[in-house]
Formats: sequence, structure tokens, C-alpha cells
Amino acid sequence: MMLLPVIALMALSGQAETTAAVRIKDTAYARVARAQAIARDSSIHAAVAASNASVESPDLVRRRDALWIANLHDPLRQAIVQAPCSAKVREMVKDDPFVAEAFVMNDRGTLVCSIAETSDYWQGDESKWQRTFVDGEDAFVEEPAFDASSGKYAIQVSVPIAEAGRRVGAVTLTLKLNRQDAMGTNTLTIRGSIVR
Repeated sequence: MMLLPVIALMALSGQAETTAAVRIKDTAYARVARAQAIARDSSIHAAVAASNASVESPDLVRRRDALWIANLHDPLRQAIVQAPCSAKVREMVKDDPFVAEAFVMNDRGTLVCSIAETSDYWQGDESKWQRTFVDGEDAFVEEPAFDASSGKYAIQVSVPIAEAGRRVGAVTLTLKLNRQDAMGTNTLTIRGSIVR
């Protein structure tokens, strides 16, 4: 007879996990329109076009990324965070308490602007850029993750930036999650994309 309460408890636990996962995904999908607004902004387009026009070989990208990761005082970090387009993105997300990080990438997957310092300069090897820029998804929502470098739980929403029907970059919003909701999902992973 004790088996029935255990089964009922397991069923309720499964419902709680499903509810948390749905709530998290809903929170993320609710920010797609905000990410798309950033992707359509003319000053963001201008910054991405200028970045795409600059010459940055794959070797230079790797070197800049390595310096960025190794040196918290790398001047490129501050140049990106203090760029005019970073101020524009900051302005566009300031009223959303869920946004912990927002950044724009160019056609190489490197940062153009960001509201905060990220853990790496090159995002081109990550699914946020691959799925939107390379694969052409209109919106990509990653699974919730525990960010080891910040100690925060987060989920990311990414959209492409297009010009005349051609993808030219991408936007990512990192949304902070409360621990209880994040722990209530079956899909929690570890990611190192937020630095605080």
C-alpha cells in the first residue's frame, strides 16, 4: 500500500519539472520580440556593417579571443562594452529585469557590442551563432544552463540580424533564472558564457 503514495509523489515531481521547463521556455520566447527589435535597429545595423567591413582573419580572431579570455584587462573588452552600439543595446534592455547579458555578433561570430563583458570574444563556435547565423533559424532558445563562471542559472535567446534578406550578424539575450526553476528542469547543463 505504500507504493501508491510514492508513485503519486513521482508523478507530481514530474509535473513540477514540466511546469518549470515550460515557464522557463515561455520566459525565453517572450523575449524573442525584444531581441528582434535590437536586430532591426538602424544603429545596430550600422555597427554590424562596420564590423563586417573590417578585416579580421580567422587567425586574428583566435588571437583576440585568446587574449580576451586570458586577460581581464584586455583593452578590447572595454572597447566593446563602451561602444556606442553597446549603449544602445543597454538602453533597449534596461527595463527587463530578466536580461543579465545582451550582445551583438558580426558575420564571423565575434562581438560587435555587449552590455557586459562576456567570457570570450568569439561566439562563432557556439550554437547561439551557429543556429541563427549559419543555420538561419529565426529564433533559437538554448536549454537552461548553470553558468560556472558567474554562478548563475540562465537561458539564452538568439536571433539573426538581416540586411536585404541576407544574414549579417546575430543578437543574443541571456536571461537569468531563479535557482528553483532552473533546478526543476531535466535539461540543465553547464555553460561558461557570463562573466560577473
